[in-house]
Amino acid sequence: MDIQLVIMGVLRKGARHGDDLKQTLERYLVVVLLMILLLMTAGTAFSEEKVKIGYLRIVMSLPTFVAAEKGLFEHEHIKVELTPFESGTLIISALMAGRIDANCCSAITGYWFAEQSLPDQFKIFLAYGTPSLKNPSFVAVVKKDSPLKDLRELKGKRVGTYPGASSVELARAIIRTQMDPEGVIFQEVPPTILISALAAGQIDAFFAPEPMGMIAISQGIGRHLVAEPLGLLGLEKGFAGAGFGFSAQFLKQNPMLAKKLKSIYYNAVDLVEKDEKAARSLLPKYTGLSEAIAMNIPIQKWMRVETLDKEATQRYFDLLHKEGAYKKKVDTTKLYYEN
Repeated sequence: MDIQLVIMGVLRKGARHGDDLKQTLERYLVVVLLMILLLMTAGTAFSEEKVKIGYLRIVMSLPTFVAAEKGLFEHEHIKVELTPFESGTLIISALMAGRIDANCCSAITGYWFAEQSLPDQFKIFLAYGTPSLKNPSFVAVVKKDSPLKDLRELKGKRVGTYPGASSVELARAIIRTQMDPEGVIFQEVPPTILISALAAGQIDAFFAPEPMGMIAISQGIGRHLVAEPLGLLGLEKGFAGAGFGFSAQFLKQNPMLAKKLKSIYYNAVDLVEKDEKAARSLLPKYTGLSEAIAMNIPIQKWMRVETLDKEATQRYFDLLHKEGAYKKKVDTTKLYYEN
């Protein structure tokens, strides 16, 4: 609304009614004060709320990329500061320390370590994983010309995993379904050199999430040792392998904003499911994957916490706990944020 036009209208109205100068100025002052009040109210109603969101440059972060590219944050008047992290450990540490408001997202095993050390510091509002036994997102890979044929032949061999106790114990649990893993030599290898370590013969096999297998195969370095090794764990109802979470401090201080963000991510998931091909096209920009890998890498499901089978994911924790990855028992079913 043009304030000048409103003021001129008031002055003309005063002149038509024969107001003296004092009455006209009083009328003018009232209108100006009303306009200032309206502008202040509008500014408050539509001011941007600020949120710090951390993410990893991997496939499961796709709803974050879609929300940013489709303007879902801006539509809700939320100014988002997106910060990439290099590992799940670093992003969880940032969430627990309050340097970010939301972790969108990282491996759920990292959340469990955080809960074990400092309870009640986060809540998971969206999960990523599989609701069934089928899970092609995690691979067991050997060199292309390796004589190894199955997991039972890994005794005495060097097996690479991502750094971290949960990665090692997951590989150990998978191997245990076929043989006693005590004779296997586990080596924690940074993702950036995992494939080159296999090529150089520094390890005989590796267990890792995609796209490590796809890259090793496309470069002519590796081949699958076993198809979908996670299926050997027998978790028939699947489990959540990753989570999107809010810090407890953010939830306490911004409950309505948290609900709004959760809704945005649910909408972003809907957009991914509606047009997965278009969503995949964002992966090269945000993750650095080649277009060929981005368009073919296995994608699991983003699962709303209200319908997530929490007991199935608890069984995944129990399995890793039994292998020794966690010192304390954690009730993981209590770690979710439901409106």
